[in-house]
Amino acid sequence: MANAVVSRTFGLDFIYFDLIFLFIWIFFLIRKKYWLSIAWGLCGWLIYIFTDYILWFLITQTREYTGLLDPFIFFLWFCFSPGFVQFSYVFVMFEKRNPKDLIVFTLIFYLGWILVGFSSQILPIDDRIIEVSRDMNVANQRINELVMVLFNIVVAMILVLKKKLRLEDILYIFLVGILVEFSLELSLVVSGIRQAQGAWSAGLMIINTLLEFNLGIILMYLVWVPFKIKKYKHYHFQMSYRDFRHIKTNFEIIASICIDKSLIERSMKEYSKLYNLGDFLADIKYYLTVYNIESIKPEFETEIKSYWK
Repeated sequence: MANAVVSRTFGLDFIYFDLIFLFIWIFFLIRKKYWLSIAWGLCGWLIYIFTDYILWFLITQTREYTGLLDPFIFFLWFCFSPGFVQFSYVFVMFEKRNPKDLIVFTLIFYLGWILVGFSSQILPIDDRIIEVSRDMNVANQRINELVMVLFNIVVAMILVLKKKLRLEDILYIFLVGILVEFSLELSLVVSGIRQAQGAWSAGLMIINTLLEFNLGIILMYLVWVPFKIKKYKHYHFQMSYRDFRHIKTNFEIIASICIDKSLIERSMKEYSKLYNLGDFLADIKYYLTVYNIESIKPEFETEIKSYWK
């Protein structure tokens, strides 16, 4: 049975290195123009502040903190690091533009936090100890998490039966939820931050990985859908695993252009800076062929090319 008290022990310099990682993460989001992911990252920060600081630390007092920093200042960082990064990563994965972005952001996501932990241990800049823990026995938190995960699974199955999502979409969404929490748990284990609990706990790692983020992952996707419709004008299935080796630019954009046969000038100027014209046209040709969409007219293709001049 996994320990009910989930603890973290780390030096103050861990925060310094984590701030560097946060800067790099935000830089890549801005560079790739993931504006919606940034917005939802900020929402995630506010959600974590409410849950971790207000609900668990101030109200129920199931979260305990010991350290030199003022609790409010500490929790601003403590909630921003996972709240912003995890939520923004989820929406990068939901947008599912192309395989390259999925791989690159996942590597940064995983390696970033692992390197933060190792750097804090190898470079003893400031080893003043911070301890933070949460008692999972209070208010049946584990049982509540399990109920929420089961609820998400039921909702997912209803969406599949209603043909609103494919089974592969559901598996992908839950995989994203697992990847999000596993990244955090892996970084805490390999860097020794869980040391306050005496030893590495496989049970704790497995339970947290399967439950912590998947208790709301389908609901998060349903929140994402209206924003997807607003951005791309309608709802269509996301990139399939079969499309991975073909799509090089942005599957969502390609689908929208092929279905609607219309262009938005401001958006096209942005796409011309992000993607190669040859790749963009190749993706359009692939989508039209594979998804049985009527071919675009020569003048429409010419209009597309005009934005790369």
